[in-house]
Amino acid sequence: MFNFLLLLLSSLFNILFSNRKDLILTLMVLKKENQIYKRQFNQKQIQDLTKRSDRILFSIISNLSKRAVRHLTIIKPSPLLDWQRRFIKSFWSYKHKTPGRKPVSSEIKKLILEMKQTNPLWGCHRIADELKKVGIDLNPTTVNRIIQTFRKQGKIQPTGSWKKFLKAHWDTLFAMDFMTIDTLLGKRLYLLLIIELNLRKIVRFDITQNPTREFVKQRIQLFSEDFPEQLTLIYDNAPQFTTIDYSAYEIDGVNTAPAAPNMNAFIERTIGSIWREALDHFLLISEKQIKKIVQEYVDYYNHYRPHQGINRIPDGENCFSFGSIKKKPVLGGLHHHYYRSSA
Repeated sequence: MFNFLLLLLSSLFNILFSNRKDLILTLMVLKKENQIYKRQFNQKQIQDLTKRSDRILFSIISNLSKRAVRHLTIIKPSPLLDWQRRFIKSFWSYKHKTPGRKPVSSEIKKLILEMKQTNPLWGCHRIADELKKVGIDLNPTTVNRIIQTFRKQGKIQPTGSWKKFLKAHWDTLFAMDFMTIDTLLGKRLYLLLIIELNLRKIVRFDITQNPTREFVKQRIQLFSEDFPEQLTLIYDNAPQFTTIDYSAYEIDGVNTAPAAPNMNAFIERTIGSIWREALDHFLLISEKQIKKIVQEYVDYYNHYRPHQGINRIPDGENCFSFGSIKKKPVLGGLHHHYYRSSA
């Protein structure tokens, strides 16, 4: 860098204080010298010989005088400008190293492993809460990263299949998820669903533009009031779900593995039914309209639509073999409910 500054000052001194005759002769000598160099080296060799300080000098001159750049014979203007752009880009994209968090000790990692092995149903948030009880403050994301590392190392073995878990909790098992709905006016809405897996029944739905953690907590509170007995709730890894303390509502919260929608397949199938059998057939314009459509479909789905969860027989339906057959339109005739009239 010192040599570069010396070269720059020397050049400026010669330009300012040399007489015109000496300056012209100097330029002629330099030009001839450049012609000799060009005969001895090809363009690629010349580019390799130029130093970083040379390129910086040429870049400064090119910004001071575009005319001066035209007289370059060793380095062409276009490669020079390309280098200048790369230099500026690398300068502004440079990331300064900042000190990160203190690494987690091996003792704490071993404790997390022991907690997960002893309590296989605990997720990263539950383990993080347990760690706080013994004076260890770790972010659930950090806990999850440590758990995933142990999984890859084979130190956390599955204690049983997901199907066995579902079977063991089937009578008290519920599932929760969001579905996204976009209107023709560009508004995005979020529909929160909670279903009872045993009966495939939609026990709660709510629509919002802001699917925040507080929104979910309020709905969980209402849900727990409707089902005061101990139950298990399955949810995915959305941050609105995983940051809630379900034990405060006497609920066993179980989050599915990352990128594993099949672990919550029942509610995924229900969401698909809502789209295929209702929303796909309407021009969706407003929140009020969507809520009305979903409400009518949920009523039909829970009470009149045959499906596997209720052995194909709707709740409270009497399968008479006598009486006239009647039908009731659903969603403006999109579906119909057929029944026998005893009258």
